[in-house]
Amino acid sequence: MNNKKQNKEVEILAPAGTYEAFQAAIRSGADAVYAGGDLFGARAYAGNFDRETLIRAIREAHLYGKKLYLTVNTLIKEREMEERLFSFLKPFYENGLDAVLVQDLGALSFIREHFPDLALHASTQMSVAGASGAGFLKKYGVERIVPARELSLSEIRKMKEETGLEIECFVHGALCYSYSGQCLFSSMLGGRSGNRGQCAQPCRLKYQVEGMKKPSCILSLKDIMALDDIPDLIEAGVDSFKIEGRMKKPEYVSETARMYRKYADLFLEKGREGYRVSEEDKMRLMDLYNRGGSCRGYYHMQNGPEMISPDRPNHAGIPAACVERQKGRSLLLKALAAVQKGDVLEISAKENVTLGQDVKKGGQFQILVAKGTAVKPRTILSRVRNESLIGEIRDHLKTADIRRPVQAEAVFRAGEPSRLTLRMGSIEVSAEGMVPEEAKKQPLDRARVEKQLGKMGNTPFRTEKMAVEMDEGIFFPMQVVNELRRQAAQKLEDAILGQYERSCPEIPEKKETGTTVRDPHARMLSVLVQTREQLAAAVQEEDAGRIYVESHLAADLFASGSGRAEIRALFETRKAEWYLVFPHIFREQAERLYDRIWGDLEAFPWNGALVRNLESLSYLQKKVWKNKVQADHHLYTLNKKAVEFLKNAGINGTTVSLELNSQEIRETVSGEEEMVVYGYAPMMISAGCVKKSTGHCDGKAAVTKLKDRYQKTFYVKNYCDTCYNIIYNTAPLVLLDLLPEIERIGIDNVRLEFSLEDADETRRVIRLYGDGFLRDGGYPQAAEQFDDFTRGHFKRGIK
Repeated sequence: MNNKKQNKEVEILAPAGTYEAFQAAIRSGADAVYAGGDLFGARAYAGNFDRETLIRAIREAHLYGKKLYLTVNTLIKEREMEERLFSFLKPFYENGLDAVLVQDLGALSFIREHFPDLALHASTQMSVAGASGAGFLKKYGVERIVPARELSLSEIRKMKEETGLEIECFVHGALCYSYSGQCLFSSMLGGRSGNRGQCAQPCRLKYQVEGMKKPSCILSLKDIMALDDIPDLIEAGVDSFKIEGRMKKPEYVSETARMYRKYADLFLEKGREGYRVSEEDKMRLMDLYNRGGSCRGYYHMQNGPEMISPDRPNHAGIPAACVERQKGRSLLLKALAAVQKGDVLEISAKENVTLGQDVKKGGQFQILVAKGTAVKPRTILSRVRNESLIGEIRDHLKTADIRRPVQAEAVFRAGEPSRLTLRMGSIEVSAEGMVPEEAKKQPLDRARVEKQLGKMGNTPFRTEKMAVEMDEGIFFPMQVVNELRRQAAQKLEDAILGQYERSCPEIPEKKETGTTVRDPHARMLSVLVQTREQLAAAVQEEDAGRIYVESHLAADLFASGSGRAEIRALFETRKAEWYLVFPHIFREQAERLYDRIWGDLEAFPWNGALVRNLESLSYLQKKVWKNKVQADHHLYTLNKKAVEFLKNAGINGTTVSLELNSQEIRETVSGEEEMVVYGYAPMMISAGCVKKSTGHCDGKAAVTKLKDRYQKTFYVKNYCDTCYNIIYNTAPLVLLDLLPEIERIGIDNVRLEFSLEDADETRRVIRLYGDGFLRDGGYPQAAEQFDDFTRGHFKRGIK
């Protein structure tokens, strides 16, 4: 832009997993704090706040001129929506909660209806990846977008310019390998769903990449540190700088908030010409928390090995043994061989540990590497810098003065009640006390009265300007001054908080709705295909009543005349419902791709489209798509409100979430849903590319294999036309022999999703399901037909 002083204000938004972290944030330059209550937060294992503590924090934030945002950024089940969400939010709403971050579309609709004055922020868990998705949410009352962390600066700028919405971007802390909200890895492997705030972080483990010599943390991204990018972010229109870390300690919260406040103010005051970030300040942040180095995130790069922390030296797995013993010492030195300057090595030891001359007690502790890769124990500073920094931050928190300035005016006249008036902005309050008496001995000294009035004590205020009108020769006890000051300060607090208080009527009793009448002959077996071989196999099988053509296959077919002729022939010879499938992530690259082939796509007689994100739905509406639109399971519907929201938004049918169990499906089903009953579940949708991170990027779509520590194989598909990876589960979901139960639940439409299968396997699976589901030909046991399979969450569900 230019080097002139910027007029824009930028919010520094700090995390708080505990009340202590909240206090650290507001004492260190944060303008707002985001925190979770004891329900519905995406950090279930943070300290979080109980009701009373959260109300206290909301009120305290307002007294100091700050804001507090509540995270309700998980998916919400039907029973929770009915029984818990309203009662959970009501006391916070009444006490002036500033905003709520949401992931669940049903929660968005519910909150907008029952808490109309509460600002809605779309969480990064919504995977908003473009201006069209943001604009779509704006129509439903969303005021702020926390976009997908994978967006570039140009995409963020476009989102701001086209929507005018507030934009909140992550500038510091952990990065997920997957698009947030599009990860089922932890959920499918261990039942701990990231969509419910319980992620076990399997992405931080080591995996053996096909063709590589040894396992590495190929899915573990370095943390983002965007101090250098503050000018670019501000000029792109970012309104709020968000710091990740609700699981981290108050000292981390304090220093990161202070640092981003410092440098945001520096740029706003000095412009680019005066903007410099000191290496010492960067190192201070690295000393506080370091996951094998840092990166600048996706703002200037799409992906790449520079963003990966493959060895994670700060988690080197040192055994619980004294490192001065030969075995332990050799392992320590081996681990140190990979570290870099600034890395923090975590050690867990049951016994005392000797590092040079420094003896550490048993337990978990860290050592900070002071020099380069040729490290010996004597070159290690055993938490010396870290402890010094922590002490410095704690001293700052003890002495930080964030009291708000007030103007005071006191009147002490003979024959009139004493009066103290406090003014702050447009707020003015007064307190009255006893009538001063004529002094019998020594009259009160004005200077003493002014000094006593200026002692605002533990209130949130400090006296900036004082005027005292005082008659000569009067007397009153000094406690009158103290009481006036106490009463006036309390009234000022009440007046400030009163601006935020709201009333909230109870929800009317829910009326029972009629049951949906089902047609017993209306069963549909749908098939989703990704390759030409799978497409040809599906066309040959009459049981496939609906055929979904995956986006990448469709783009490939419509890119050439022979491909268009091939699919036109299929349309003409195979009487089925044909649906065009849109990409998992629909960013600018995908939009440009579809714009190029839209004329040919539109000319074909599609019956409908399958969408997985709000950007695709918005794109179809912009193109005036006149056919049906089906929502895939990536547009989560764990409750009826979410289904209702999507239908009101133009969706004709939804897909049952892969994270619901049979009972939860029963509670939400209306008979119009489709359910996936076969297929390799997409565990991660990622902007990261395994091929590129291992130096094998050739711009061609392919399948890469990852093996975990149990030698289970995950298949990774890279889609180069729209630049994202999908990591698939190790075994397919197979609910073949559970179809009778699925039918009793109320599901009449089921889907088979093919990804890795060849033509023969595609045909075999279609016939197996068709024989049972369409012709009541019986359901063989899954174990008889598949060597390895999973039931997904149909039986177990998620917490």
